[in-house]
Amino acid sequence: MNAEAPEPPYSVPRYPSGQPCKQAIHHVLVSQGASHAARADLYAALSDSPAQFTHLALATYADLNGLHHAVLEQLRGAHVGLRLYLQGDEAFIWPLYALARDAGLQAEEIVLDGCDDGQRAVYCVHCASIQPGTVDDRLTCAHCGVVLEVRRHFSRRLGAYLGVCADADRPYAQVRP
Repeated sequence: MNAEAPEPPYSVPRYPSGQPCKQAIHHVLVSQGASHAARADLYAALSDSPAQFTHLALATYADLNGLHHAVLEQLRGAHVGLRLYLQGDEAFIWPLYALARDAGLQAEEIVLDGCDDGQRAVYCVHCASIQPGTVDDRLTCAHCGVVLEVRRHFSRRLGAYLGVCADADRPYAQVRP
């Protein structure tokens, strides 16, 4: 009997690598950059697919708003059978995931290819703000000044990691004399 290792008790997102959906009639790849080898493999597999393929790269737009607008335009004209592939760091892919879900895509129609070597969003439980962070375990909230311990709990709804006060006995010690 081969017992699998138990899942860690965290809600950290997992990004399965895999092949493009063979049943898809249209693949839309939205990428932040092409620094990861697996990303090049996915691009090659999608472009070799007999299905329609569209690639939207951040580098071709003036800013994130321009890219978000282009993604929405693709989704407005979408038919059943579209698969959306999102590649980049977590601060890049999760707002796009929320955008796609709000536009009507089901979670099963979105493939996330995230990397944990860049930026991520952190939600401060003390002031209810979301801010950019890094993979560091601590962060000073830019809104309320509390030093946060970034937990290994990820909210898919918020697209952010949970940040709680690092010193519960003195939460505002850093901002108050």
